[in-house]
Amino acid sequence: MITILPARLRNIHFPRSHLIHVTHAIVKILLFKDVNECDYFFSFTENASGISVVANEALIANDFLPALEAANCPDLGAPTGVFRVLQVDDDGGQELSGKRISEISEPFAEKRFSILYISTYQTDFVLVSESKLHSAINALRQDGFEVEYDGDDEVHGYPEEEEEEEEEAIGTPLSPVDPTQFLVDTEVLVNELQCVGLNRHYRSDWVTTVLKILCYPDLMQDCSSQNHKRFCSFVVTSQDISLIADTLIVDSIDENLLMKEEDGSNLRVIQVHFSGSNVERCGIVRYISKPLSIEANINMFYLSTFMTANIIVSVNDLEKAVSILSPTEKCYFTS
Repeated sequence: MITILPARLRNIHFPRSHLIHVTHAIVKILLFKDVNECDYFFSFTENASGISVVANEALIANDFLPALEAANCPDLGAPTGVFRVLQVDDDGGQELSGKRISEISEPFAEKRFSILYISTYQTDFVLVSESKLHSAINALRQDGFEVEYDGDDEVHGYPEEEEEEEEEAIGTPLSPVDPTQFLVDTEVLVNELQCVGLNRHYRSDWVTTVLKILCYPDLMQDCSSQNHKRFCSFVVTSQDISLIADTLIVDSIDENLLMKEEDGSNLRVIQVHFSGSNVERCGIVRYISKPLSIEANINMFYLSTFMTANIIVSVNDLEKAVSILSPTEKCYFTS
């Protein structure tokens, strides 16, 4: 089942050095926004390339951007387009995460829809440009997926004739896109990760720790080294809370507040860098996920950021995954 959530989102990217300037905005989201609102959505991903945030368009425009622009933030990426969120629920759970990523991304790749993909502990989220949402829904339904709106939510603002044009365009054959033209290099990060869920009913017990993790990383024991480039992806909605992060970060949260898979195996990150923004790239998710999950039967998580794709696999599958993604060129390892 794919559910279209009512949230209208924007994404931004900025260097880790400017995290201090958006601390107030993050505190506002986690402590003062009503988490029960149906359009509540916040995603924070930090890797070696910087920080990517996805949040309600008003929060980006009124809280994040003014603070970063006032600080003359360099390398600020702030696309103006609005995204809608497709929540992907599957009874297969994490064991079939990779297969799910590949199957969901296929109709988008075939019809040239650019998407951002966010895997979490409980579910997956696909971000699609709002201007192409109708066509994207039709593409999914034509591929056999069941799509519904969350509650009474509908997409407004599209003239009837424009919708008809979009529907006709779905059946128009398109020449294939070669995603390799956007790829710059691939690296394996040194970070060892865990993927966990946080119990929403114990929010008051973990929210201050999460704030420290996101906004004050230098206060985290053993994670303050200048040589340590941490990896942290935190996603919270009105229903689910997920954290994919360094084991040291996960260990800072009371274990009684966490939800974990039984095997609990550590994960590693293969990070693919793109030339320019990842926002308007067609076919990338399918190009990466198909050879891993479908052809090689390697399970995976996938996290899109502004300029990277983060492919997260079990430690045991790392070597094989690297050989598939970088068969002809050397994939370098961070230290």
